[in-house]
Amino acid sequence: MNIHERINSLIQEKNLTKREFSKRLRDLEPKLNSTGETPTEKTIYKYLDGSNAIKIELIPYIAEVLQVTEQELFTNDKKSRKKFFQNILKSATNEELQMIKSKLEIKEYENFVVNEPKSEYNNSKSLENEVISLLPYAPKPLLENLKLKLTELKEFNNSI
Repeated sequence: MNIHERINSLIQEKNLTKREFSKRLRDLEPKLNSTGETPTEKTIYKYLDGSNAIKIELIPYIAEVLQVTEQELFTNDKKSRKKFFQNILKSATNEELQMIKSKLEIKEYENFVVNEPKSEYNNSKSLENEVISLLPYAPKPLLENLKLKLTELKEFNNSI
């Protein structure tokens, strides 16, 4: 897959139009080394259809617009991704490793709580119905705390 095809694929994955992509790229005001100017919309379209070679100085800007690493613009196969992560982990700082660990914990939490199949609850009475039936017995501070925590979970799920 050529880089322009990969970029077009990522544009589609991100549900962007080529016009939106072009506008976001131009808004970052990348300067071409050859002219010192920001590429025009027409030039960006030529990059996307493969009739013009993409200038190397645009790669970081394109990656930023698509919210991917520069590496992801060139490849997305499993072997290359694995090698990329191995290289990253070799030189990662403690702060970066902690960030990765935190992200993995969130993913694990998401898989456990957010994506857990509801069918597991559907024995004779759903867990939700059972909890609702017990709410009249809960003290007000517990209900307030429960409401706060459920609101936080809702916001977390909406942000994913």
